[in-house]
Amino acid sequence: MTVIVQISDIHVRPRGLLYQDQVDSNAMFAAAVDTLNRLDPEPQLVLITGDLTDEGSPEEYAMLRDLLAPLKHPYAVLPGNHDDRACLREAFRDQPWLPLEGELNFGLDVGPVRVLALDTSVPGFHHGELSEPTLVWLERELAANAGRPVVIAMHHPPFSTGIPYLDLYGLHEIAPLRDLLAQHGNIDCIIAGHVHRAMHTRLGAVPVLTCPSTTTQIALRLRPDAEPASYIEPPAFMLHRWDGHRGSAVSHLCYIGEFDGPLPFA
Repeated sequence: MTVIVQISDIHVRPRGLLYQDQVDSNAMFAAAVDTLNRLDPEPQLVLITGDLTDEGSPEEYAMLRDLLAPLKHPYAVLPGNHDDRACLREAFRDQPWLPLEGELNFGLDVGPVRVLALDTSVPGFHHGELSEPTLVWLERELAANAGRPVVIAMHHPPFSTGIPYLDLYGLHEIAPLRDLLAQHGNIDCIIAGHVHRAMHTRLGAVPVLTCPSTTTQIALRLRPDAEPASYIEPPAFMLHRWDGHRGSAVSHLCYIGEFDGPLPFA
């Protein structure tokens, strides 16, 4: 059995500061780490799919490393639109999965699963893009791992959500990725963050899932004239599990916190 935990959009702030001046995102991430440390069975990897920090400052990345220190499991991180590549690279320069230059694309083996992390961040902007070098790297990795399941991880999900104020800052030019994936049959799923909600759709034949935030959740407002809003709903993460006898992951939405129970099962 292979287990990968995905958390996202943790928006770490410098010590003592609140996210959007209202939410203690650092304490909420610390609670998430505590929850992950109590998982049974233990995950082989904890993957944070972007927006590690709120402003991309060195102070925030230092705080993030402090908050990650109690985590008992291997982890990897990829950038989001609130991150800074140079500061992220400096903060995690001791991690072997992080490339030394260029965009922050990397691959990891997790049991039989190959995880391919794509850097969709565009410095100075909030929308996402997949550059030509990233697509070339992805093509090479998919071809080299044709005989095993591949999970593609990215911050900006490759679809329109229907929430107008989210889609203004979505992934641009999705067609090249869709066309590339259609040439390979080994992609188990795409996992993403950015949208602060759990969503599920497909890109061609490939399932796409997004992860909630450990801080605020973006309001489900689908009217074209909807005003942007977020709520302090229960934080959550995704747990992706591969059984040795199954080809595809089963993904579980898991809430962070203490809840009444257990109740009798009948």
